[in-house]
Amino acid sequence: MSGRPGKFAGKRGADRSGRPTTPGTPTRPPRGDAPRTRGKPPRSHPLAAAPQAAAAAPPPSDRAARQTTAYLKRLFSQVGFSIDSSRGQNFLVDLNLLDLVVREAGIGPQDVVLEVGSGTGALTERLAAVAGRVVTAEIDSRLAQLARDRLIDADNVELVEGDALAAKHRMAPELLAAVDRALAATGGQLRLVANLPYCVATPVISNLLALPRPFASATVTVQREMGERMTARAGDSSYNGLSVWIGAQCDAEIVRILPPNVFWPRPKIDSAIVRIVVDPARRETIEDLDRFHIFVRDLFCHRRKLLRGVLVRMAGGKRESGARELVEATFKALGLGPDTRAEEIPPAGLVRLEAEYQRLLTQSE
Repeated sequence: MSGRPGKFAGKRGADRSGRPTTPGTPTRPPRGDAPRTRGKPPRSHPLAAAPQAAAAAPPPSDRAARQTTAYLKRLFSQVGFSIDSSRGQNFLVDLNLLDLVVREAGIGPQDVVLEVGSGTGALTERLAAVAGRVVTAEIDSRLAQLARDRLIDADNVELVEGDALAAKHRMAPELLAAVDRALAATGGQLRLVANLPYCVATPVISNLLALPRPFASATVTVQREMGERMTARAGDSSYNGLSVWIGAQCDAEIVRILPPNVFWPRPKIDSAIVRIVVDPARRETIEDLDRFHIFVRDLFCHRRKLLRGVLVRMAGGKRESGARELVEATFKALGLGPDTRAEEIPPAGLVRLEAEYQRLLTQSE
């Protein structure tokens, strides 16, 4: 029952009666009883209130089996599917955590959810029950077919088969087109909600934040180390270019640390649920997003070196007439000390540094 190899959307599968189906073909979301949960409910998110009240965890389908380790092993054995570790295929098998991800996302009935990594469709099914529309991407054609089978009754889901990335610094046009269609139809906000494959977490978050219309929020499971970078502050050992790129535009926090045993196959390290909320006012302080993004990447290639020397090299080096004078003028304008390093400056300070550096560079040309 594995899917046929192919590129983005347009592949046809078959429902349980043998009728052909097309990815994204509308059907009603399934109904059923909600799973029982134990313990206290997770706290509400402190960073920003959702435009709608956070939805309760949607009930799973009566027909769709619960995504447990035993279920996945049996399903994959039946269809001859083998795990591709190079694609970060680790499936979240704690059902309470799947529901927690959905609750933390604060999805409203008009919102469009983007999911990168459909897997077998277990999270997608829950998202479809509360969102206006869901666009989900799956690079593995075999998993894409399993997800289609599970989502056969979800009329608000479009599955895009293929890589979510066209390149390291660019999202796939086909995926963005699907998102644009969904947003035009609902008039809601875009929310990224996904169990992100570790190998694409950084470029997916970074590239979506570079768009003219980024996501309003992202609620994702990622490698714990990655989560710590996403939420790090100036001076933290994890603080890097990604920390700055997110911190210059968003509030971000780790909602929960996840041990390896909540996934199958078990990863060797902890994971984390991270919630990111875009702050439009903060984002507007960045004069040019692309320019700032490149500046931060270049700067943090040498984050522990003295900032003065790094900027001189970026301005053309000692052989470039005026490079040192330009940097000295930048330091003076911002009141930076001679021993300042990039890793010590918070995101807002780096936004000001880039703008002043660029202004003086333009004047010197």
